[in-house]
Amino acid sequence: MQSFSPERLHGIAADIQIELKRLQRLADDIAFVRGEIVRDPGHSRLFDENLALKLHNFYTGRERIFQTIATELNGAPPEGFDWHHRLLERMGMDRGDRPAVLSSIS
Repeated sequence: MQSFSPERLHGIAADIQIELKRLQRLADDIAFVRGEIVRDPGHSRLFDENLALKLHNFYTGRERIFQTIATELNGAPPEGFDWHHRLLERMGMDRGDRPAVLSSIS
């Protein structure tokens, strides 16, 4: 089992906290846009595109957290054509030196 200095772990945690704050702002924005879709269905296409972009940004924010964990704690993120899928699989694994980050990937 690999050990990490408290300073390094605090740095990783700080990076993740910054990303989590961004994700919370995005989640608030997503909730707002969803409300606008219900309130004004006449502009649904515009709101739908806005919502799609925000959801994409939310997913990539989560992916950045996973990449930070893979790089800082596990040595490197996966590579290759299916790296996104493999990253999710790895985040669902309890590695012994860190618990699973995702409770289920299915």
